[in-house]
Amino acid sequence: MRKPRDGEDTRARVLQAAEELFAEKGFSGASLALISQRCGISDGLILHHFQSKQNLYRQVLEALAGRYTRELFQASGGAASPQEMMQQALAASFNFWKQDSAYQRISLWAYLEGETGLADQEAALTVELVRQVGRLQEQGLVSARYTPMVFLTMIIGPIHFWLRYRDHFKDILNLPEPAAELDRLFLDQLVTLVGDMARR
Repeated sequence: MRKPRDGEDTRARVLQAAEELFAEKGFSGASLALISQRCGISDGLILHHFQSKQNLYRQVLEALAGRYTRELFQASGGAASPQEMMQQALAASFNFWKQDSAYQRISLWAYLEGETGLADQEAALTVELVRQVGRLQEQGLVSARYTPMVFLTMIIGPIHFWLRYRDHFKDILNLPEPAAELDRLFLDQLVTLVGDMARR
């Protein structure tokens, strides 16, 4: 009974170290040697569990995408209306990206390194969100002025931009509010903006 548990612990330690290093250095900069050094597990044992660095990278992406997907659907699952569902999903998305910078950093590295593939769970989430927006449009609950993909991009894009540049805005504009208050203001106004966009 110890071996399966030991194997699971080894995999978890490798995945954690790989996530940290892929976020810090990108795919190219995070060598197996560095990952091995970070988690204290030999290169050979890492390859035994993950077969290749590319496969390890894919599994890190799947784990991150899985966390994001669970957060979104848990947050909006009990919503009483499409508007409430949208508000809860927006808040969950904002809080996820604010608290879990590894996914955002790995995504930025992937863009810079030309890694264009999506994790399976990320692709599935995108398809499902587009489907849900399309269904709400068919029911007349969300404006059909925008295609579902553009609508989603106009929601998610500002979140990433805000989290990346908020501290710069605070400095150069001499904003007195603490970061948490600025985040609350941004999210409240984003929810209002999305609500306005969604109306017919």
